[in-house]
Amino acid sequence: MKTLKSFCIVGGLLVTAAHSLFAEAASPAGGAPAAYVGDFVSTAASGAAMNDAGDVAGTSYPDPGCGPFCLPVQDTVVWRAGQRVVLPALPGFSGITVRSINNSGWVAGLAGFPNTATRAVVWKPNGNSYTIIDLGVLPGTNSSEAIGIDNLGRVVGWSTTTNFPPQGSPFMWTESGGMVDLSAQGFPDEIPLAISPGGAVASAGFWYQLENPASVVAMPPAPVGFTIGTYPTAINDAGDQARFLVSTGTERPVFLFRFHHEGLWQQISNQGNFTSSIFGVGSINAARDISATILGAAQIAYGPNGTTQPLTPLLSPAYHSSGITRGGPINASGQILAHVLIGNSSRLMKLLPADFCTTNCVRVNRIQMKGRFIQDPRDPGHCSPDNNAFNQVQANIEVTDERGIPLPGFRVSGRFLDDYWTNKRVSKITNAQGRVSFKVNGSCGVGAVAFLVDGVTNGTRTLDKTAGDVAAFVIPH
Repeated sequence: MKTLKSFCIVGGLLVTAAHSLFAEAASPAGGAPAAYVGDFVSTAASGAAMNDAGDVAGTSYPDPGCGPFCLPVQDTVVWRAGQRVVLPALPGFSGITVRSINNSGWVAGLAGFPNTATRAVVWKPNGNSYTIIDLGVLPGTNSSEAIGIDNLGRVVGWSTTTNFPPQGSPFMWTESGGMVDLSAQGFPDEIPLAISPGGAVASAGFWYQLENPASVVAMPPAPVGFTIGTYPTAINDAGDQARFLVSTGTERPVFLFRFHHEGLWQQISNQGNFTSSIFGVGSINAARDISATILGAAQIAYGPNGTTQPLTPLLSPAYHSSGITRGGPINASGQILAHVLIGNSSRLMKLLPADFCTTNCVRVNRIQMKGRFIQDPRDPGHCSPDNNAFNQVQANIEVTDERGIPLPGFRVSGRFLDDYWTNKRVSKITNAQGRVSFKVNGSCGVGAVAFLVDGVTNGTRTLDKTAGDVAAFVIPH
């Protein structure tokens, strides 16, 4: 058992290499698709992890139908094969947190509240539900948490005491072998910060491959003016990493770097982030593409040497979005988990790379929104849970081919979303003029009401989400 240490390395041996990489990558990289389009996951939700199948782990609020007049219980969930599955809690512990999901759908995280005695857990798929597994603690400790899980089902984390100063060790857990002390096997006595799909692990001062102590590599010193800390980190199977390094300046902001496993640091963003900022790392894939959040905006840095650029301009203009606020992990299909502003609120979505459609296409040429506040005649001008006031919203949609010719007989599927919990799915067939109209009565006082198109189907035509309208909103008056 070792005392928890603070890990900071100072140095400038690689500053020349880092600066030359930054200069070479100043022009945009060639990894960008023609555009990104959205695949809706949930509203009133947050995503923490995504696997190659597109399964997402995170939190969300259900829709109890009460608009702004209640606060439903937040669920910790997995969206798997289109189904929302609520994860079970661990008896004796309050609250659960998810950190990682592998390609088999196993989820790693912790039970209990951070900064208290927590327990590392894994949720194992069990038909259409999940079973929670208590991973326990290492001998001499009373608290543990799982940092991540790889595609072989190996979990890494930290097991520690809750007294001061805390004493702990890194662990690996497998279903067959249980929890073992990594430091006792010759691995660094440091908190694992991230794990790759194939079992490469990053800590503050090292990276290594699980089950191979001879693979341990010390991180080279940070470039001049920076130190290595324990800020958000991601690693791929080759050992390439995305890390926030700490500036040694007076205010000590953190900046995003790409670490090339050959030993080179590359600063990929010149935007400094403070503890009051919203920032984080989504992932780094085999191509060394990095997704991240910097100062509350989603960013992408295409590999191998590209620097960051905002994701919002890469989103199809058909969404009329004012921003992508979180950049989560990238999976093997190039999907990026993100929070996208649709209407006036953030929606959890997967961003899918897309090409422009030129032949045999179907487009939503236009969405026209109308909304009005219907007063309770016995209580005019008020919106309350005790009267009969409501919002009435209508979405008028026109469907055409790529030449603008109306398409009758096509099924339009979509959903109404407001600034609270509403997620009302609707579906209807276009008429002889290629038009369809949806109307919904809902709670008043919910801010903007948006309509989001999910699909338009009939035959072999491809829905083109890179043109026309895919989303629109109105504020009922």
